Amino acid sequence: MDVIKINVKLFTATDAFEPTEFVPIFHHWIQRQGLEGHALIDVADYAHVPAGPGTLVVAEEANIHMDRTENRLGLLYVRKHPIAGATLLHDRIRAVVIETLKAAAKMEQEPEVQGRLKFRTDEISIRLNDRLNTPNTPTTFDAVRPEIEALAKELSGGKPVSVENHNACDSQKLLDVHVKTGANENVSQLLERLGAHATA
Repeated sequence: MDVIKINVKLFTATDAFEPTEFVPIFHHWIQRQGLEGHALIDVADYAHVPAGPGTLVVAEEANIHMDRTENRLGLLYVRKHPIAGATLLHDRIRAVVIETLKAAAKMEQEPEVQGRLKFRTDEISIRLNDRLNTPNTPTTFDAVRPEIEALAKELSGGKPVSVENHNACDSQKLLDVHVKTGANENVSQLLERLGAHATA
């Protein structure tokens, strides 16, 4: 499947943060250009929107949100352009998951939230943001499920995983595959398992 626009979300363990708390953090990211492989441009704040897109930093390659969709706070990585070297669907999803984990690891280390913010890894949302090529249908889910299951097993270190279509009952929404494992390891451990490292 020729899908480039892939969204990945990691949920936070808790939500005890002010609506605009992530705005200065993202501004610092821009000032430092501190996210490898991303040309960071601007910050947009939609914290006033209930269960909305929250606060995001805009880059040429992706938008990175502290997202509150469905009232579940998490880091949402929205890829807009291809990642070099990732041509197959499995490789593309894997590459976007790595970028998401890198951004999450960086966010956890920001002084303003360090020690208070922790991302869960026992549930990961993978959305295929292409209604033309990947409509939210049982047929599409059956086609992408093996690719996502293979990645899920890699993430879990071979432990049992479940893969389900979170939006199975609503064909008007994006195909949103939730990967669930029994292990809630830290993001750095998952990066190492995928052969990657957090951005300094």
